[in-house]
Amino acid sequence: MKVLDDFDFTERRIEQDEELDVVAWAENNGWLVRKLQWIGRRSAPDRLFAGYGQLLLIEMKRKGKTPSRDGKLSKGQEGEFKRFADVGVTVHVFYTGEAAIAFLKEQMPQV
Repeated sequence: MKVLDDFDFTERRIEQDEELDVVAWAENNGWLVRKLQWIGRRSAPDRLFAGYGQLLLIEMKRKGKTPSRDGKLSKGQEGEFKRFADVGVTVHVFYTGEAAIAFLKEQMPQV
């Protein structure tokens, strides 16, 4: 079978890969991590990170190939995250695992 000349062989990272990298790092560094899903509602943040006296909500997004899917929050997520913001809770949104890990490191006490 002949491979097409314009076939793109670049490695692709999906959102779930990035998210699982963050989860593995966090659990190995003292964070308790839980996947979130609302019962009877949609648009929950991806994960709850608990540790070092803090509860952090994190949503992982992936930069897309099309402008309509370019890592944007859905309308439901925008509304849900605004409801959190209205009561003083921030949902942190990251586009790479490295950025999320760097953020978690900043939240940890300096030794």
